[in-house]
Amino acid sequence: MLVIAHHPRLARAGERVVLDTTTELSRLAPAFATGSLDDPFVSRQPIVLRRLAHGIEISNPHGVEVAVRGAQLRTDEICRVEDAELEHGIDIVLGGRIVLWLALDDPHAAGGDDLGLIGQSAGMRALRDDIRAAATLDTPVLIVGETGVGKELVARALHAASARANGPLVVVNVAAIPAAVAAAELFGHERGSFTGAGDKRAGYFERAAGGTLFLDEIGELPDAIQPMLLRALETGEIQPIGGQPRRVEVRVLAATDADLQAGDFRAPLYFRIAATTIEVPPLRERGADIGLLFARMLGEALPATLADQTTAETAWLPAPIVAQLLHAPWPGNVRELRNVAQRLAAIAHAGRVATLDDVGIFDVDTRDDEPASGGPIDDERLVAVLRSHRFQLNRAAEQLGISRTHLDALIARNPRLRKAKDLERAEIEASAAAHDNDVDAMANGLEVSPRGLRLRMRQLGLG
Repeated sequence: MLVIAHHPRLARAGERVVLDTTTELSRLAPAFATGSLDDPFVSRQPIVLRRLAHGIEISNPHGVEVAVRGAQLRTDEICRVEDAELEHGIDIVLGGRIVLWLALDDPHAAGGDDLGLIGQSAGMRALRDDIRAAATLDTPVLIVGETGVGKELVARALHAASARANGPLVVVNVAAIPAAVAAAELFGHERGSFTGAGDKRAGYFERAAGGTLFLDEIGELPDAIQPMLLRALETGEIQPIGGQPRRVEVRVLAATDADLQAGDFRAPLYFRIAATTIEVPPLRERGADIGLLFARMLGEALPATLADQTTAETAWLPAPIVAQLLHAPWPGNVRELRNVAQRLAAIAHAGRVATLDDVGIFDVDTRDDEPASGGPIDDERLVAVLRSHRFQLNRAAEQLGISRTHLDALIARNPRLRKAKDLERAEIEASAAAHDNDVDAMANGLEVSPRGLRLRMRQLGLG
């Protein structure tokens, strides 16, 4: 199949066509959902795509301007693409203006309810199948995936597809709840149950009664709260602070970008919430979707005159830039893609033609150590962001626009930083005495993650 990944008229991104045995590709053919490519600056003369037993053969008999995989295809040159490469897909840039994504077709790639999730890649189709299957159940679900992949969108889709769709959906960022008040926030409290508890207050569980409670960044749940959550899941009862146990009918969804089994997350709670697990694919595995996602995000930020450049001889967004975006590793995933779209929109509003340098897109072969959303991260910035988030690593990674894995690598290479596993017993004991055993305060003083500190203390028999 051919998918329009970029067109001077942004609204056309995502249109697709299934190839015949021989397909001519030009301004005039083939016919996509709303017609031919129809760009006056693209040649009427075609390139030719022929299906083979195990791949595609692309030829350029008329010498038109076309690039395949980033390399110009010369007159009468033949480019062969094997099925193994088409499993992911390749880019074809036509006339320097239109980007097409060539990939293996799937008969189920179009049609049906999209559940509010954009994309028809194999990964997204499998994700929708998982959501539909989980929606028929009423048990906890753990949604896993890298930072920025859209785990909250999956939770919303799961709620909307379930029998609880008419009930409330309460979204809670666990990492944003101070450990000292986590129990009261989740389970509620009675009036006067602790200093400052002036009035009785329902917690998140009761607010979600009859519906769904989504606990994002579940790996940041304080140790002391984990047994309370486990009891709530197993018995359906919550224990408000200062009150009596009460039953609450609610379905719990949770999400994380961390390996809960590798840290100090309690195993019984993990197995309870992970009985059904949904994995959200990273953006780099969704090549057929990137163009559509990018065009939607860009279109939302642009006026109609800039979202349709079909009459402009030099469009403000050159197609080769979009072609490179399709192959970028996207450590920040959809969130990072949105940041890039917003940066490009600002360039369009400024009336300039975008370049790779303008938008901070790095060469796809050399960006393992650099985030796509803001240039190289120097030591000063890294330390400042970590300190601003009190060494909560997930939140720091989100601000930096990088994955947790990338952040861990940056910390390991920075001589000013260390991991909790490197702390000695005496240093931890001294910190505990200075901070009255408040682990969050200790972690902030020691400049390590609270989760990692708790694990190190357990290893040393200190907590």
